[in-house]
Amino acid sequence: MINKGEWIVLPAKDVLHLPGLRLSPPGVVPQRGRRPRWIGDYSWWGINEDTLPLAAMESMQFGHALDRILREILFSSPKHGPVQMIKLDLSDGFYRIGLIVDDIPKLGVIFPTLPGEEFLIAFPLVLPMGWKNSPPIFCTATETIADIANARIKNTNFNPPAHHLDELAESITPPAHESYQVLPASSTLPQPSTTIPARDPSLPTDGPPTKYVDIYVDDFVGLAQTPQQQRVRRILLGAIDEVFRPLSSTDAPTRKEPVSVKKLREGDGSWSTIKSVLGWIIDSEAITISLPPHRVARLKEILDEIPSTQRRISVKKWHKILGELRSMSLALPGARYIFSSPCKMPSLLA
Repeated sequence: MINKGEWIVLPAKDVLHLPGLRLSPPGVVPQRGRRPRWIGDYSWWGINEDTLPLAAMESMQFGHALDRILREILFSSPKHGPVQMIKLDLSDGFYRIGLIVDDIPKLGVIFPTLPGEEFLIAFPLVLPMGWKNSPPIFCTATETIADIANARIKNTNFNPPAHHLDELAESITPPAHESYQVLPASSTLPQPSTTIPARDPSLPTDGPPTKYVDIYVDDFVGLAQTPQQQRVRRILLGAIDEVFRPLSSTDAPTRKEPVSVKKLREGDGSWSTIKSVLGWIIDSEAITISLPPHRVARLKEILDEIPSTQRRISVKKWHKILGELRSMSLALPGARYIFSSPCKMPSLLA
């Protein structure tokens, strides 16, 4: 991160005079399948509490992206074939937006050193993980990209130029998604359905091809039916480059493309009717959503911790179970809001 110009580490004796200096402890957040993520505990010295609420909080549309994506798939016209999906993941997302220089000392983090070594302080030069304003500021940028892309998609006169990553994305054959493999017959976990249901007669049967882009933090999801696939992907790639500058010949070797090339090589940018999207396996041909096996196994593990004869559990464990059920309620018919906090409904009687 230092080599990329994202953080700088300095001797404490040289920066203790900086106006507004505050020092927070560092930490790491575990990630499945990836190395732990460096994070600052900005609640330690009241940084998050004292942060002015100037960022656009409405940009963080965390609870609606999946609903919009499923709606576009469900209401697509079948005459153009099943809806195809792509994903474009941003590389080093938060770290592409710089900080105002005067704010940097307030976001200082104590850098771990061995006993007897000189005390060091790390300063972020870009949006740090753990700061209250980082998510809304970053989501404002990514929502802007989605808005630009959808406006151009709707403009039938807009013809996107070829993009230098389009060929790479096109050349990768989408692999059979590992999370969608049929489990062994002996498994006690639910098996994914492979039956294509009859189309609900109330759904539209005519209309133009689906062409749409949505965003969840830094994960872009593109939807398209024939013949819109190449156009949608080129528009989205171009919009990303306009907000997060693409590579140039003068960049340092450590700077990466805004779009994760690693994920493109894994097939995320290739069109497919089965994709892992926002923690769900979406099959746009069978019109189904499924939980990846690791999430099903996780829920089973949590439930197995409670003996069938036990009538009471701790509040902490109940909150743990409730959180898992709440995140999975989309796939449980009639479960919407059932695991949420109760709300007071207005009386319908005079």
